[in-house]
Amino acid sequence: MIEALFIADSTNTLVHEYSNSLTSPKFKTILPKITANSAGITKKTSDIIPFDAHYHLLIHHESSLIFYVLYQSSKDVNPLFPLIFVRRLIETIRDYFGDLKTPTKIEANNDTLTLLLYQMLDDTIPYYTDFNKLRDLVAYKSLLSKFLSSASSTASKATAALKDTSSSSSNITLTKDEDSDIPWRRTNVRHTNNEMYVDVIETVSVILKPIAKRGGTQQFDSAFYSTNKGAASQDNYMISGTIDGEVNFVSRLTGVPLLQLFFNSLGVKDITFPSFHRCVNLETWKERKGLLSFIPPDGRSTLMKYQIDLDSQYMSNSQRMGVLKQSTIDVDLICRENSNEFEIKLHFGMQVTKVESITVEIFCEDSEDQVKLNRITHGDFGFKGNGKGEWNLRELKSGISPVFHGSIISASNHDDDDNNSNKEEIEVSPSPELKERKQKYTKPSYIRVHYMHKGSVPSGLKVDSLKIISAKGLGDTVKPYKGVKYITKSGNYIIRS
Repeated sequence: MIEALFIADSTNTLVHEYSNSLTSPKFKTILPKITANSAGITKKTSDIIPFDAHYHLLIHHESSLIFYVLYQSSKDVNPLFPLIFVRRLIETIRDYFGDLKTPTKIEANNDTLTLLLYQMLDDTIPYYTDFNKLRDLVAYKSLLSKFLSSASSTASKATAALKDTSSSSSNITLTKDEDSDIPWRRTNVRHTNNEMYVDVIETVSVILKPIAKRGGTQQFDSAFYSTNKGAASQDNYMISGTIDGEVNFVSRLTGVPLLQLFFNSLGVKDITFPSFHRCVNLETWKERKGLLSFIPPDGRSTLMKYQIDLDSQYMSNSQRMGVLKQSTIDVDLICRENSNEFEIKLHFGMQVTKVESITVEIFCEDSEDQVKLNRITHGDFGFKGNGKGEWNLRELKSGISPVFHGSIISASNHDDDDNNSNKEEIEVSPSPELKERKQKYTKPSYIRVHYMHKGSVPSGLKVDSLKIISAKGLGDTVKPYKGVKYITKSGNYIIRS
């Protein structure tokens, strides 16, 4: 399926090349095809372009590198396989070599990367992709340098291995069989400090629209907020909303432990479309929803991913909005009638104790318009051009409600004023009613909110307990350290005007 893989820098200079056979096309062959389709290739997402009647080319941008995957196109081949393989390869490269900010790390470890691809692909088909299995098969250190530095040691070990008895050989065979049963875990794992951590991370993505509530006229008695009861005449209506969650696990445990992770029943009841790491026993989850039984991979892994559809889980808008108001952040966008002024208010949920960061992006209807700051209670503001402004806040505690009061400076109104000032003839001053009709009032097209806070998640999911059922090789007297962390962050959090 995957015939060749090429890694190049931002100028399409080849950094690494891996081919399945001698007849596979070389990078010089596919480069003209890439150049011819460069206009339709984006840098934010992966792109697929046809190479010929039998092959397609996947192009994936990652930091300063570009990954090109030449794969066979067929009805029997899942089109997501090449993309999933590239993402797993990038995770593996980061695990071995660190961040991919420059291509020098790939160039300095070409031999190790070749060995990794040799293990990850078996006759063009993805084979070994688990981190821990690859760590057993491919050493972190460059193979060439390892050979040069330890040639004598390797020779002595090989000689000693030939003198082993038949009983020791049977033991080695048993170890290999045992390892093949748990491919995601390294063999003979040893840790001085035994510990395990659970991270529950949920991402909130919503589209909100302000609607009238109980009638009334908005009146801004202050530059910061309105003390009039009419301010309560507006509420948010949730057009769509989802919560995407994942349960990450960090294991530094000696031996082969069997663990059980219990979640509270209240948080589990709304979970839909869960997907699990293959180390999780699915039969245990089916028998008792909310219980994960697993032998963890050594190091970091994602045990479970899930989604909560707020539209289907909650019938009324008040229930859907209640999830935001209770456990995360709610935002009010108030546009004043017959004016270019608007106001943004941030409300922290009752369960939120501290917010690490908030960024509110304000988008104008016209890219030539500008966002003007009138007053803010917290943070700082900057206009970024192209009709976009940013309100940034850091380290906010509960009990406060940050407010942004601004206005839109319309480019069309400026053009009209300039044209009128150039007229030499004297005109009769228009009436206030006519002047109001000619005035073009503008407002933000929408705002987008980015934030992150710790301590709770909107679904209410919590870890009740984490138990070690059995731990071969760990020891009865060892008591591993346990830690749990909850993180909530925003995805596409948008409020339309």
